[in-house]
Amino acid sequence: MNAMLCERTEETMHEALPALPAPVAATLQRLGRVLPGPAAAAEALLARTLAPLSRSIWPEVAWDFSDLTNTGVPVEFSWSSREPCLRWAAEVAAPETDDRARLALAARALDWQGDLSAWFEHQRHGRLIFGAWASARHGDGSLATKLYVDLPGGRLPPQWSERHAWFRSPLLVWRLCGVNPDGSTEFYARAHELDRLRLAAMAQAALGDAGPLMRQLDALLSGAELPRPSGLSLVLSAQGEPLALSWFVIAKAVFRDDAEAGARLQSCGDETTVPVHRALAGGPEDGRWRHGVMGVVADVTGRSWVQCSLRPT
Repeated sequence: MNAMLCERTEETMHEALPALPAPVAATLQRLGRVLPGPAAAAEALLARTLAPLSRSIWPEVAWDFSDLTNTGVPVEFSWSSREPCLRWAAEVAAPETDDRARLALAARALDWQGDLSAWFEHQRHGRLIFGAWASARHGDGSLATKLYVDLPGGRLPPQWSERHAWFRSPLLVWRLCGVNPDGSTEFYARAHELDRLRLAAMAQAALGDAGPLMRQLDALLSGAELPRPSGLSLVLSAQGEPLALSWFVIAKAVFRDDAEAGARLQSCGDETTVPVHRALAGGPEDGRWRHGVMGVVADVTGRSWVQCSLRPT
């Protein structure tokens, strides 16, 4: 009897979750042909994460208000040449929800176990733009989660602001942080005056070797100069040691159209990752860019790769 009750409860909970937005469902269906396990896991977690949006008092805007995508769809997928995984970031609350409530809701959606007290305190002071997003990476039987945390007024938390000289640079405007369960944090900045020489010097200082990042950059941009502004992210361990550095920009600032962006990205992938990109970009044309922020990443082990966000279609 108890087993039957549990089964019925699980069925009821599943039925209670609203349908995913059509572009998200269609993208997951295509990904399911390439990454069946990760796609099924992502569908379940995304349905739970997005459920609060279906209860919005503004149903006419609940599915197109987000800053994650250029059409407001509240889910962004991303692709990496590093590994064949399914990655997404999503809104966690209806548009009318106070931005200061979103971090707690994102943590709840991901069953977060880490201590976020310093981030909650930091968000109490100053204007927020998006509050927080939930994010996950689904591999073959694996799950990694991340919280994207809004920085009020572009200010870093006190416990981080003195840990690296770049955090005091007038040339970098810090926008948000990606917080990982192990205590490592990725810091994202806009850089208005960044060129290749400055980027190489920063990669050398952070990673000890600028070669991997700059070679990957050449593969992506074919030697073109960096558009301005562009962006940087720096990953620091819980102890404040640099782990990785990325450079990024909006795809349409570099390429003629979506097709050119997709072809260049795929040229940086391999037989395991290119099919994932094809699935992400394989929806019907709608006249809007589907490639969003793209960039190159290198870490302290000497690995480098390209990555790009894509709007679900």
